[in-house]
Amino acid sequence: MRKTQMALAAVALVASSAVMADVTVSGRIDAGVQSGSSAAINRQLTGGLLAPNFLTFSGSEDLDGGTKAIWTYSTTFSSTGYGGVTNLQSYVGLSGDFGTLKLGQQLDAMGLGILGFDVTSGGNMGSTATMMFMHGASGIFHENTIGYSAPSIAGVNVSGSYVVNNGAGARSTTALKQGDYSVFASADAGMVKLGAGASELNQNKSWVIAAGSDLGFANVNILYLDSTRAAGIANAKAATTGVNGKVPLTGGLAATLGYYSTSGSAIDGSNTSVGLLYSLSKQTTVFGNFERATGKTLLGYGAAGAGQGTTGEILTVGVAHSF
Repeated sequence: MRKTQMALAAVALVASSAVMADVTVSGRIDAGVQSGSSAAINRQLTGGLLAPNFLTFSGSEDLDGGTKAIWTYSTTFSSTGYGGVTNLQSYVGLSGDFGTLKLGQQLDAMGLGILGFDVTSGGNMGSTATMMFMHGASGIFHENTIGYSAPSIAGVNVSGSYVVNNGAGARSTTALKQGDYSVFASADAGMVKLGAGASELNQNKSWVIAAGSDLGFANVNILYLDSTRAAGIANAKAATTGVNGKVPLTGGLAATLGYYSTSGSAIDGSNTSVGLLYSLSKQTTVFGNFERATGKTLLGYGAAGAGQGTTGEILTVGVAHSF
């Protein structure tokens, strides 16, 4: 009888914790076939093509005065092999009328801001991630970081991130140093969304301006990114002008376009990407993409890209599922 009571008490405690914890599980996974002119990506099955595969656990707890305690743990993984998992985000924080404060490994402000001006539905093919990683302007996921997002005021959103101590930069294009920072601000002005940001990562100072609009027949973004010591290929000044767009065609079919032109002493050339997305449901998408890189730029950023300074073409076909 005593064992039964203890078991029931344990079940009740677990059930109570589950109700109070408010935990959410989400993620995405994709896989596809790539064929390219580079030997590094010649006819292979791989994952993380449209965007990185990830699994995220997040939760919150209501506190007094409308404040919430928040936490997130997110990891990336391979969908086609024995590749291990890698920590993307692991932070804890508070949110309320004062804004949102996060402590730990997290998305940096400028990287997240730039990705907000992207409609290619991915972090890889034809997206603004191409220009960010070529420049080393954003490591996307920053460790040892304090992040803050201010409350939205009249459609204006401001956020920033600050690196407290040196890090290995395992999920960055460059090692992070104490005092590295990024800031980004965006504003909705009618049909047009405007954005601007700046960052300093390991002595590479960068700034970006962006504009985007939903024109009805297409959603288009234009960006300009300038860096004093672009870290992608060599520490040298570089500037990239880019445009990406998404055009609904019929039913669940949409076309995507990404074009980025880069000029600099070590990085010079263009990246062109044309793709199709077909939504089988709200969660499952079939995708295809053709990408071409010229000069000393970047071909096929992602799980199996050919890397920096590689020219040529890649054709990709795959399927993605979000949950």
